[in-house]
Amino acid sequence: MTEPLVYVNGQFVPYHQAMVPVEDRALQFGDGIYEVVRYYHGRAFRLAQHLERLARSAAGIDLPLPPLDELRQVMDTMVARQGLTEATVYLQVTRGVAPRLHGLPATERPTVIALARPAPRVRPRPALRVVTVSDDRWARCYLKTTMLLPNALARERAQRRGADDAVFVRDGFVMEATAANVFIVHQGRLWTPPLTNYILPGITRAVVLEIAQDLGLAVREDPLPAERLYEAEEIFLTGTNTELSPVVAVDGQPVGTGQPGPLFARLLAAFDQCIARECGATVQTG
Repeated sequence: MTEPLVYVNGQFVPYHQAMVPVEDRALQFGDGIYEVVRYYHGRAFRLAQHLERLARSAAGIDLPLPPLDELRQVMDTMVARQGLTEATVYLQVTRGVAPRLHGLPATERPTVIALARPAPRVRPRPALRVVTVSDDRWARCYLKTTMLLPNALARERAQRRGADDAVFVRDGFVMEATAANVFIVHQGRLWTPPLTNYILPGITRAVVLEIAQDLGLAVREDPLPAERLYEAEEIFLTGTNTELSPVVAVDGQPVGTGQPGPLFARLLAAFDQCIARECGATVQTG
């Protein structure tokens, strides 16, 4: 298998040569932000929206960013140089290197890292089982920072319980999954929690809302009581890596018929059509 390339501060290097200093702020404080961008047919999907969110995350932690066009070029070059067509690019920007002190020290430059990996599309999408967990994360989940230990711990707890993912519940209301937004179908109507400081504004979430509007589907963006999960006819998660993925069980209870539902199938088909329009990519099903 060919060793992947990594972009580190202006250089494309083999994976085994990619290094950052031991006092990089991300290593010691989680002082960084990131994006994951999906490439279909060698073309980035909704890259402008990802970069806009990166800029919002940077502003939210007072982190100076390199020019966005420079970051765009880094990601496109990473994919092209490795001949990738179906891929994800992980882009991370940290505050850089400084002695370990609290506060926000001035640094010479941010640390910029990018890594691309193959990401073949899977159709049909795998059915997921989720569990609910108490939301003990910090109060700025709308920023896409590298401080993901609570998410990783929640995913691990879910897997130890025989599930695939966890859904965070705060004060009796659904927030999001560990790396995805949550949609349910309740009484025939699509329902997702509204964006708050505890919910990341997902790029795929926004695409699904666009698609729903185009299809003339009724959508609720209202606080979602956790008990509605057990009443839902359908549930699915959305995210860059997740795309749209059906949930067939919550806390061991089946969702609807226990199989992916018809509205999910309709939205996934429309999502694939959106990819084809914007990236020129067709999807092989079955």
